[in-house]
Amino acid sequence: MEDDNKINRLEVKQDKRRMKSKRKTEEHAAFNGVFDSFTLVNLNKILSKGIINEFVGIISAGKEANVYYALGEEDVPLAVKIYKIDPQNTKWMKNYIIGDPRFKKIGTSTHKIIYTWCKKEFKNLTQMKRHDILVPTPLLSRDNILVMEFIGEENGTPAKRLKDIDELVNPIEEMNYILDQISKMYLNAHLVHGDLSEFNILYFKGKQIIIDVSQAVSIYHINAPVYLQRDIKNVLNYFSKFIDSKHVPDVKAVFEKILKNV
Repeated sequence: MEDDNKINRLEVKQDKRRMKSKRKTEEHAAFNGVFDSFTLVNLNKILSKGIINEFVGIISAGKEANVYYALGEEDVPLAVKIYKIDPQNTKWMKNYIIGDPRFKKIGTSTHKIIYTWCKKEFKNLTQMKRHDILVPTPLLSRDNILVMEFIGEENGTPAKRLKDIDELVNPIEEMNYILDQISKMYLNAHLVHGDLSEFNILYFKGKQIIIDVSQAVSIYHINAPVYLQRDIKNVLNYFSKFIDSKHVPDVKAVFEKILKNV
């Protein structure tokens, strides 16, 4: 009963010291958008283990999932990503699951596909972390809930995305760094991000940290070469805003250089 009471007390709290001010109606909508009966059951199991003690506020609300700032044991800051059980999302998710040799039996129900998607992000984060690619450390995956390291200030302010950085001290160095990460991801972790851009790279304390890796596929996926070229193109397009074109490499040249080292 104590765990049930914890669930009943779950709410998105507003804390001006930690989170940007948000209207209560927005928080209420974001909260209700993911906390259905299935999710509450899963949260109950996580809470019973003491992994999450408190939800503090929402970091981001998206079509696919909401990400919350939470506190774990000894007030360790956490990011909790909760995928929405939405059949509309499963239509495009299948393109990144079917054909990936790591996931052969995913089922057809909305729940099973979403659960596989969450498990896929956990597996991708683990694989990337193992090969020294800067990503949030994954801590737990249960059905549609992913608990991971929070990237941001100690007061709970989340790190900025690369797209929100107005100035880079050394853009050429930063460009080469993320291209190297793409290469390591392919050659060492045997993965392609599949949706890499300035929108899903955090910039924190002078470091680029890759996030949102649920769609990342094995290099043996039929569309891996297409996704790899797209990632390279997106990154180079972003850095071309800061760097003279003569210092920005050609997409095809970067792509072929990576494949040459396979």
